[in-house]
Amino acid sequence: MTARALFSLKDLEACDARLALGAARFVEKELGADIRGRRLVVALSGGADSTALLTVFCALRGMLGVSLFAAHLDHGLRAESAAEAQAAGELCRRFGVPFFVKRENVGALALAQHCGVEEAGRRARYEFLEACRAATGSRWVLTAHHVGDLAEDVLMRLSRGALWPGLGGMKGLVDEPGRHVLRPLLMLEKAQLEGLLRRVGLTWQEDVSNRSRAWKRNRMRHDVVPLLLSENPSFYESVRRLWRAARRDERDWAVTGALALEERDDGLFLSDASLAALGESGRLRAMAEALRKLGGEARADTLESLEAAWERRHFPRRFSFGGGVKAELSGSGVWFHLAPGR
Repeated sequence: MTARALFSLKDLEACDARLALGAARFVEKELGADIRGRRLVVALSGGADSTALLTVFCALRGMLGVSLFAAHLDHGLRAESAAEAQAAGELCRRFGVPFFVKRENVGALALAQHCGVEEAGRRARYEFLEACRAATGSRWVLTAHHVGDLAEDVLMRLSRGALWPGLGGMKGLVDEPGRHVLRPLLMLEKAQLEGLLRRVGLTWQEDVSNRSRAWKRNRMRHDVVPLLLSENPSFYESVRRLWRAARRDERDWAVTGALALEERDDGLFLSDASLAALGESGRLRAMAEALRKLGGEARADTLESLEAAWERRHFPRRFSFGGGVKAELSGSGVWFHLAPGR
């Protein structure tokens, strides 16, 4: 069977059809996203994960009634990247999926934005994907993150000192200005995705930079995660349970924060009366929700310092969080806002 014939679930082997249906069920039941009849953009790097994502949704598109587009950003960092973009375009032609491609000088962007190459690439990629989503009238961008990526993300957050429920890892659904992302494969393992591709006779492109231990994420992938799997072969299942527990708590935290937060002066305000009524755990939840709404990172150490300062009535005080969010503590409460220029 060739990839050209993969237009419905019946063209897949039973195990792969179950995988595809499981991904659709995860999106609908756990992420709460209705994708039936929607236009969707698949982020296609050409690697195994994104190739599997495109294959799965090409098989599902008849059942779901979705219209698919694919988008590929060539970061211009490696000599072979142009050939990889060409291969991604050829795959889309075989599947009958409209293809968008753009070449970006990510190295120059990193210098201009005063950030690392990895961060510049991430920004450029999501900006391009969002532009493709808007241009096609699509509801979501689909990315190919799987449970291995989720495990790495949990460990990265732990090493940075993130607060619960952020410690549960990346969200499966992001719906905010500038980012409308679904991660349908988040509970699946890479081996399952590569197995699907082998059974349908598809190859993929390997990004050699993913092997480099110069990046912290790659060290987590190649060194830390395999060690944890050797200690506990069910480690990925532990990650799934952690993710689900975090999502349940996140919903509760959002309710607490929504009840207590007030919109004020281009930011969010927690009054002294509200903070007193919430109790310590509730205060941390409401503060974390304010940070989430403003795009900040809830680091445990800074947030706990803010809570301790409020408890001891140490004000006025100012606190800085990742994402350019500031918190100003006064005798009337805490005001969260973006730093000037953000």
